[in-house]
Amino acid sequence: MARSVLQRYKIVAPPVDVSMIAEAEGLEVKLVETWPENVSGLLLRESRLLGLNARHSHTRRRFSLAHELGHWFLRHDFPWHDQQISLDEPPDAANDEQKSIEGEADEFGGEILAPRDMLKMALKGTRDPQVLANQFAISQEAMWVRLLRHKLA
Repeated sequence: MARSVLQRYKIVAPPVDVSMIAEAEGLEVKLVETWPENVSGLLLRESRLLGLNARHSHTRRRFSLAHELGHWFLRHDFPWHDQQISLDEPPDAANDEQKSIEGEADEFGGEILAPRDMLKMALKGTRDPQVLANQFAISQEAMWVRLLRHKLA
């Protein structure tokens, strides 16, 4: 799905502009100053609103936005969607049943921010994880996850 989104928006080089994708999908992105550290992002599908923790680093917010876009494009639904949830009152953390959905959104987020094909091309120029992380505008930790997941390191 991440690859089809990149094709749809004609994105062929890093860094991927996930904010543009959210905007093109009609999603409003808001930074929330009041969330605790353990809340990174929240998608309110019906109101087309996506919240991100303003206290997190820029690269962390990019990943959170990509993760929430994963929920959007993969049409994930959560039991709390029937409850009164707002950016001021986010839901509790995911239970075990929801963790596989969160894993799918994480995989989508990683693939949209550092797509395998773009990463393979970038590796022809450098094998330095920090240089690659800067090129893709993600954290060095996220870059290591991508490299190791695809056995490119």
